Amino acid sequence: MNKLLTAACALALSLAAFAAQNDALVTFSTKGPDRYADGTTVLDGECYALCWSPDFANFAIRADGTAEGGAVVLKAPVAKGGRCPTVTFQVSADSVASRYAGGSWAVYLLDTRRFAADGTATVAGASAKAVNTTGLVAAASVGSGSLGSVVAGAGATSELAAGVEVPQPQITGIRIVDGNVYVSVKGTVPFLSYGLTEGATPDAVTEAVGEAAPGRVSAEDEVILVAPAKDGGAFFKVGR
Repeated sequence: MNKLLTAACALALSLAAFAAQNDALVTFSTKGPDRYADGTTVLDGECYALCWSPDFANFAIRADGTAEGGAVVLKAPVAKGGRCPTVTFQVSADSVASRYAGGSWAVYLLDTRRFAADGTATVAGASAKAVNTTGLVAAASVGSGSLGSVVAGAGATSELAAGVEVPQPQITGIRIVDGNVYVSVKGTVPFLSYGLTEGATPDAVTEAVGEAAPGRVSAEDEVILVAPAKDGGAFFKVGR
């Protein structure tokens, strides 16, 4: 019985190797820690998207998780311990020849978090119908029968997914306490971080001050940003 099982396994492996000999393999991973646009470490189960495009200069991932100027070929909900473990994806030779000829491949970190009223975040993963932000991890070329290996730190870029609309943050109050300026802001979202810039005149507000902070679950809730107060006062703007 054991011999029969061994023979069957050997045959299955042989057939698999024969079927896959012309396929392309793309291997990708990150060193971590990978971070969302708001600076927090990626949650376990978050998605990394393997994408193909004839020209990534004209590529974008939409808010619904699909792509323009290319294709999202794989959404891998594999984040663990703040990074992407090694993933090898097999692309059939027919697909390489018919759909993915030429062009190049890239890996994106997706932000599929959903936030409860108390701010607790969970990830929707591969089943996500909405993406908050995307971050380019790395890119590689791959052809039929070749092995493209991608190992890099994530977050080279981090932008809103195409089509995501967010409110414009607004300053609702400013007060000075013990040498610090407390700026209250509404119109924020939880998947972005917000910070202050200041200047001596309204048209010279360019200096980043204080620490960035994540937005609130509700756009009507307020976040308070704190920066050292300057003698003579200053003008402030808030941005994401």
